[in-house]
Amino acid sequence: MKAGRGRATLEAVLARVSFFAVLVAVACSSSGPPDVVGVDGDDVQCDPLDAIDDDSSQPAIDTPLPLTQWVDPFVGTGGVAFGVGTTYPGPQVPLGMVRPGPDTSSNGGAADFMHCSGYSYADDTIEAFSEMRVHSAGIADYGGAGFMPVIGMTAAKSAPHGHGSHFSHSTETAQPGYYAVTLDDTQTRVELTATTHVALHRYTFPQASDATVVVDLGHVMADGNSVTSGTVTIDVPAQTVSGVSHVMGSYSSRYGGLDIYFAARFDAPFVSFGTFSSGTLTDASTSATGADVGAYLHFDATTKTTFEAHIGVSLVDGAHALANLVAEDTTFEAARAAADQAWEARLGRARIRARSDHDRRIFYTALYHTALMPALSMDTDGSYRGIDGNVHTASGFRYFSDFSLWDTYRTLHPFITLLYPEDAADLAASLVQMGKDGGFIPRWPIGPGEAGGMVGDGGTIVLADTYVKGVTSWDTQGGYAIAKQQATVPAAPSAKGGREDLADWLALGYYPAPADDSVAKTLEYGAADDALGTWAAAMGQQADADTFHARGKGWQKLYDPASHFIFPKTADGTMTPALPTAMGGPYTEGDAWQYNFMVPYDTDGLVAAMTRPVLLGRVEQLFTRFACTGKSNDFPNPYYWPSNEPDLFSGWVFGAVGDPVRAGRWLRWTTLTHFDDTPAGLPGNDDSGTMSAFYLFASLGFYPVPGADRYVLGSPLFPYATLATPTGTITVDAPAASKKTRFAKSVTLGGAPIAAFVHHGDLVHGATLHFEMTATP
Repeated sequence: MKAGRGRATLEAVLARVSFFAVLVAVACSSSGPPDVVGVDGDDVQCDPLDAIDDDSSQPAIDTPLPLTQWVDPFVGTGGVAFGVGTTYPGPQVPLGMVRPGPDTSSNGGAADFMHCSGYSYADDTIEAFSEMRVHSAGIADYGGAGFMPVIGMTAAKSAPHGHGSHFSHSTETAQPGYYAVTLDDTQTRVELTATTHVALHRYTFPQASDATVVVDLGHVMADGNSVTSGTVTIDVPAQTVSGVSHVMGSYSSRYGGLDIYFAARFDAPFVSFGTFSSGTLTDASTSATGADVGAYLHFDATTKTTFEAHIGVSLVDGAHALANLVAEDTTFEAARAAADQAWEARLGRARIRARSDHDRRIFYTALYHTALMPALSMDTDGSYRGIDGNVHTASGFRYFSDFSLWDTYRTLHPFITLLYPEDAADLAASLVQMGKDGGFIPRWPIGPGEAGGMVGDGGTIVLADTYVKGVTSWDTQGGYAIAKQQATVPAAPSAKGGREDLADWLALGYYPAPADDSVAKTLEYGAADDALGTWAAAMGQQADADTFHARGKGWQKLYDPASHFIFPKTADGTMTPALPTAMGGPYTEGDAWQYNFMVPYDTDGLVAAMTRPVLLGRVEQLFTRFACTGKSNDFPNPYYWPSNEPDLFSGWVFGAVGDPVRAGRWLRWTTLTHFDDTPAGLPGNDDSGTMSAFYLFASLGFYPVPGADRYVLGSPLFPYATLATPTGTITVDAPAASKKTRFAKSVTLGGAPIAAFVHHGDLVHGATLHFEMTATP
């Protein structure tokens, strides 16, 4: 649930309800002893799985085919407050450009914080079906032209919220590559599927009704977005409607908005037609331009009641939208079958032996969610609009955008690199190309622009992680040169991109207080520098490696040995302790508790600074003060917050420092109590697949150190799993594993004992990890 520093949606929430006051109240009302003492972890005691039924008596069976039957796209579409998932149930092919789906509302409103992907399970109205969105990224963006079948046309139906319809979940169906719903107000059935660049709509109207389709170019998926201009054109002989919407989304507005071009072809002639502008209908008009324009098309439903619209989309121009439509010309059923086959092949790289259908649904839905973002951002001929605003052609790779890097560098990208290295290569090539086009590796590119959201240099970590794991079929030299430059040369004050406040980092080795995000930047840029050092060493640049690895220790300059917390420090070296449960300020979307262990690359340094007993006690408190006190995910928790990125590695600290008992206890609790197969089945925003990838790693029993070639060992949930990489099969064998059989007594790799870590190179070409599991420590 990342929506604070740099996230427009929470900024709006803060403005509306003074939410920071709530955070302070939560922080100051936390129970337990003072936060700077009692580090033995004994202030709160519980077994977090007491209420969980053991399933060890249930047989573990191979997951039946097809695997797509275990994916439920409604998982994560619900939840409340900070526990909202904001996934969407619409169809998409893996990493495809178009992501059509229903955009919903309640009582005429669609709060952006609840509609980051356009859909909320709590809603009762579908406003329209749009073709592009982000996947659960904590921001609402894209949208553009909304298509909506109605019965007849009036001026009222051209207004915002004027053409929506009530719907019931009982009529909805969602599968990978397919979505359908019946609109209550008109009893019209809507079905959606997709190719890479084309959304296919199928509408079945009541017979003999005035079957009409509204194309609303002013459509937005959330209240915080807007369309500032649009153009629509009807070509009657060709049975097409085309146009462009200039969308100002939560993040695209930061670079002036994005143009979404579309070209839609219908499979039947228009009986009549017209355009509208600012609420005025003009029958027989074939074009309109303005901020609130659209078209309406009438069809003859006396004998034929089902009509299709195939909608090509482009971020380059209208000609490319039409070219995409022509290049991927197909039938609805053929597109649906192809999407299903693509998903079956992708899901098939991971096979699990599970004790329940419940666990199968969670696992394969999570795997599905890891292939929705980043998204392809080039046309069928390789054209793309770069972050410099110009049109380029991708050669030898597929160009992607929509990288939520502050989130995804931690879990999503390492997972893709492990299981889908061919995709990882193109994602890395895309980031490098953005560096060439714009002069820097971006932080949060969306569509054709750089939003600059959040803090840190996650792109450098992704590139380093990809390289050191042996995926090198991209311009590694060019990428390294750009990453090194932005880590060593301060950007001009007017420049867009590069590292913020780099001069302070170079001079002090940390970011000084009282600036906001000072601790967060210190830890984030330390992680990026350590990854850059590992990359440099792998490329034979040892001097660079030594420099960047040393810079990665910057967090130690902020460590307070008296309290065992990482606190802000002024430029003159004065430590300025904060209330450890106070969120924000120096801690981006977190507090001192949550950032205290966010150095996965330097757990040895944590042990040296804190001592092992203190470190283990501190991390234990992080979990017990949440798990043993009845707190929920609905509001930010000052201790362990399962959907908060700075917390993601915390449970793995136990494994990294050789405590498999606590690792088993808290990792199993996290997977079993914060992930489910319901609309509220995520602990918060999926953050473009970050939380889903976390679950996948946690349930498999090993977890990445971002920017390095090693994984921390944990506690597998499944008795048996295989990961079919392109170079071999990884087998995770844990026959006794169950919900409560969670403690790893020993681990072997190919029969040889291993301790806390396993290296990527020892797994990816084929290996067996065997876990001896026990129900008691």
